[in-house]
Amino acid sequence: MIKTINFLNVKAHVYDDATINGKPMEKQMPFINISVSGVALSATQKQQLFDETTHLMSEVMKKNPDLTSVRIDELPADNWATGRKSMVVRGKAGVHMDIKVTGGTNTDEEKSQMIKQAMAMLKNVVGSTPEASYIIIYDLDACAWGYDGQTQSARAKQKNTA
Repeated sequence: MIKTINFLNVKAHVYDDATINGKPMEKQMPFINISVSGVALSATQKQQLFDETTHLMSEVMKKNPDLTSVRIDELPADNWATGRKSMVVRGKAGVHMDIKVTGGTNTDEEKSQMIKQAMAMLKNVVGSTPEASYIIIYDLDACAWGYDGQTQSARAKQKNTA
């Protein structure tokens, strides 16, 4: 299936096989930040979060696993509350996941599946969580972020002139 999107101020065709204007979308770089509170993660759990998050980003969001960055922040249980009750009182793990991707590179269905599958994965790894545990996907403008000192916009322009 093909759909037309506005990518880098240029109309582009996005194909199911993750291409733009028929060219592979290489160097897609998601950044994921997982915040956890109320549970001390073991080294094994952290590695599981790194592995499974990267796998989901590759399989569901069609992102390059070699460019997927995952950061885990562990916060004290008394610094996190849901519904005015800290995780100390709740006895549950607080979890939150921020996912940053280049705008226009994922469909609504891919994002919906990512949120669903990522929450299931988080609960499996960290245990019971409050209902108000969030996953947020940020679609960032390609000129507003990048890696290795170059924006996604500049990378796309270089690729189009090559």
